[in-house]
Amino acid sequence: MRLILKLAVVAMALLTIPSAIIHPYGPVKGTPSDAPLLSGADANSDVTRIFERSCGNCHSDRTEWPWYSYVAPLSWMIENDVHSGRGHMNLSHWDGYTEEQKVDLLTKIGVEVRNRRMPLPQYLRLHPQARLSNDDLARINAWVQGERRRLRASIQAKSKTPAD
Repeated sequence: MRLILKLAVVAMALLTIPSAIIHPYGPVKGTPSDAPLLSGADANSDVTRIFERSCGNCHSDRTEWPWYSYVAPLSWMIENDVHSGRGHMNLSHWDGYTEEQKVDLLTKIGVEVRNRRMPLPQYLRLHPQARLSNDDLARINAWVQGERRRLRASIQAKSKTPAD
């Protein structure tokens, strides 16, 4: 029995030490941001809350890291998902995108959400509260369309402005 206990302790150490030292996707668990999601966008509080609940863990600097995200190799898989999600779109840096980039991102958001490819099914298994209801989908789609229209009008107005 003592041998099994010692082996269990050694196994836990072998799992814990690498997860504390090795981060193949960089410092994704760095300092969390207090910046509001979609800063600079014309989004109402309902839409913002949906994005916070369903998108923020992977697509912002406001990731909530559960205990199991600190144990290798699971930690590496989760860090990879967050790294990839932020690489596609980081809602904490929305105001840093150009208007053209925002239009492209809004188009992608609309397609992914409408086709229920986001949030990812494997994420929803552990975070069922992130599932988008039909009402959520309707709100996101209405916002996406309105925001794209607003941004396109702004882009068009700037292109018509004569250069000084």
